[in-house]
Amino acid sequence: MGMVGCSKHLRHLALSSLLAVGLCSPALQARPVDDVVDSGKLVVFAYSDYAPYSWEDDSGEARGIDVDIGRRFAESLGVDVEFLIRGADENLDDDLRVNIWKGDLIYGKYADVMMHVPYDREVDVRNELAVLTAPYFQEQMALIFNRAMHPAVETFGRFVSSPIAVEVDTAGDFFLSNAFRGQLLQSIRRGRTFRDAQDLYTSTEVGALLGSRAQMEWVAQESPDIDSEIVQPPMPGIVRTGWPIGIAVKHDSRDLGYALGDVLTEMIESGDMKKLYASYGVEWLPAELP
Repeated sequence: MGMVGCSKHLRHLALSSLLAVGLCSPALQARPVDDVVDSGKLVVFAYSDYAPYSWEDDSGEARGIDVDIGRRFAESLGVDVEFLIRGADENLDDDLRVNIWKGDLIYGKYADVMMHVPYDREVDVRNELAVLTAPYFQEQMALIFNRAMHPAVETFGRFVSSPIAVEVDTAGDFFLSNAFRGQLLQSIRRGRTFRDAQDLYTSTEVGALLGSRAQMEWVAQESPDIDSEIVQPPMPGIVRTGWPIGIAVKHDSRDLGYALGDVLTEMIESGDMKKLYASYGVEWLPAELP
């Protein structure tokens, strides 16, 4: 995910800028609006282990902000919804290939729409078989810290001698690894998943956690016993500290993208989007296009 970013959601833009996607067989069939309605089902891709946006609970049920939006999509079309929940690949280009226009290697399964796609024009241009559209949220980087362990955090220099948690191979990990000429390297505590990094913070093993602002707001809501504060200290050297989030559809399913974009617009204008985010403890921020 141009910024230092995420195929694990926050690393997409920077890492995907290193790779280009080839063309696939033209035999794959598009699923425009009429085909989706006729089939009676909309297949929605969302990332696994990505609270508050999308995850599966202990019973295997999909939950999260993007899952709830996916249900609104299906409701607007008068069809059922099927969620395709998968982990992130190495970069955004790979995620688009596997989840939108080619499918996985074993079953060839792909979705009609992919949620939580960093909206980047360069990524859109080089991925000829996918269309990025309908930005609906502005993602930002942020830090949450335990005020019992850190009375205040004004710069990341505070963590030269104090541990800080982050999900491995994300924008936050990249920044911390390179900040202050590597002086924070000994302080970084990496979680294999965001939940692992979150647990380092909520167990008070470490006093700070870096990720997206929405994730930090979710962590604060889920750990009310910790006196937490969320801040956005300067991050010198990072390309972007914020980026718009949208959806993706296959290149010949543009009418589906337009229809779902209309749903997102209605949710935003009616205030439903703001209420949905708030129900997960997250402040909805309007997308800011470059």
